[in-house]
Amino acid sequence: MQNSLLMSIGDSHRVLDDQLAAVGHAVQERESTRAIVQKTDAFMIHACRHVSASCAVILPTARRELPGGRRRVQLYIEQVRRLERSVAQMKRRLYGASRSIRLPWTQVWEAMQHELAELMAIELAIVADVAADVGPRTGGRLARRLAGSEAGSPTRPHPNSPHTGWFAPLSRHFWARADTFWDAVEGRVVAGAVKAFKAPARLA
Repeated sequence: MQNSLLMSIGDSHRVLDDQLAAVGHAVQERESTRAIVQKTDAFMIHACRHVSASCAVILPTARRELPGGRRRVQLYIEQVRRLERSVAQMKRRLYGASRSIRLPWTQVWEAMQHELAELMAIELAIVADVAADVGPRTGGRLARRLAGSEAGSPTRPHPNSPHTGWFAPLSRHFWARADTFWDAVEGRVVAGAVKAFKAPARLA
């Protein structure tokens, strides 16, 4: 019987892959600015929430239980920071920030694809070992905690904030509240809620 923790991570990875592919297709097919914004935001929100929840739920067990756990957690966090920087770059490009507006969308998308693939490979290896170590019952509890943590996690990248340690939960709580405010200001569609918003004037 497959561990539900592995199934949960696999499902999240498939959704993230599909969402990022949808962004690439939308840009390539020159869909409306509104459609591109919605699809890109959907991916970025899910990616930020997923890595935040993984840091909160999976990493403490990995550090404590796995051989070389501390080093593996460190490598994972380094990759999380790289992914979050790529998400931040994508968001700046999406909303027309002056220092990113000249970057080709293909370059931004391919960088994002690379960092996501790297992160998923590291994460899957850690989760597979954690699942094997803790067994199906504890794995199921971790999967439920992961889902609950994702729902309340930050929706924006914060690569310079602590991802583990005693201050990390306070940081995540602070940024989740701050992100909720700025999401409302920008009219981002979060967790399926439909909000009216003004799309950027141009993406090209």
